[in-house]
Amino acid sequence: MLNTISARQLQRGYKKVLEEANKTNQPLIVMSNNQPQGAVIGLDLLEKLQLEAMLKEALKESREGKTKVISTEKELEEDLRELETYV
Repeated sequence: MLNTISARQLQRGYKKVLEEANKTNQPLIVMSNNQPQGAVIGLDLLEKLQLEAMLKEALKESREGKTKVISTEKELEEDLRELETYV
């Protein structure tokens, strides 16, 4: 079950709300007039969601043949040198 907080709770005690979101590693749904308005999530959960999204995108690109297969150490070194030109 999702944890909910009121918008007023968020306004009055945002530090406690953020601590709770970080501690529980679960989203807190912000309610206003008994309607969900948004969510507060901790940084660990945000990082996890971002990594999952990147992995999903990488797998999709791999399935579509948009990725390059590197077979040898020499190919890896060449690609890394090429990437360094963009940094």
